[in-house]
Amino acid sequence: LPATDAVALEACRMLLRRYGTAFPVSYREHVDAASAVDDLQRLDRLARVGPVLSLFRRRGAAPDRLGFKIYRDNAPVPLSDSLPMLERMGVRVLAERPYEITPDGGESMWIHDFELEVQAADELDIEALAPLFEEAFARVLDGRVENDDFNRLVLKAGLAAEEIVILRAYSKYLRQIGFPLSQAYVETTLAAHPRIAGMLVRLFRLRFDPVERDDAAAASQVRAIEQALDACPGDLIDAPD
Repeated sequence: LPATDAVALEACRMLLRRYGTAFPVSYREHVDAASAVDDLQRLDRLARVGPVLSLFRRRGAAPDRLGFKIYRDNAPVPLSDSLPMLERMGVRVLAERPYEITPDGGESMWIHDFELEVQAADELDIEALAPLFEEAFARVLDGRVENDDFNRLVLKAGLAAEEIVILRAYSKYLRQIGFPLSQAYVETTLAAHPRIAGMLVRLFRLRFDPVERDDAAAASQVRAIEQALDACPGDLIDAPD
């Protein structure tokens, strides 16, 4: 064998020795071979990079369904923790299958396999949105980002977690200066108007980002936002009590 093929073959043998009997019967019954290969590659990354997340379109699933997997070592993620996090990111959890993986000579690893229902999922560019969703969920999971309904803007507006922080900070500032409507109202309104939410983030960058700052472009963005607001029906969302 050429040297590169010999190295690849030995790597496969090592993975087989480590994971050959690691997967439970329930996993083998529900997961096809192609998906198992993807899972194995992600499990093998855990020791180097920590928890791994994957949002994807499941083969043969309905258009409004997505798959989401959490790969984690040592301890599982309680469903009571992950369920509200996912739902506040704008998805409905239909099912979750947890699998404990016990590699030869190592500690347990876990795969949490979720089936998600997402409104208009067939219209989403999942390849582009998946890294944003995975990063945002990871930040919520480890406490770096708040678990609130602003996180729906990842899928609805294509915003990254650090961009959503801008809108969350604006909302908290408004409350401090006596704005009469609640954060829940702001969250719901921005989720209903994701394009405007993205425009507000863009305006922030044009005004305050040292790289992107452009006063003329910011003024133009303000006018565009005002036009977008004028086009919104005034009674689209009722203010909560």
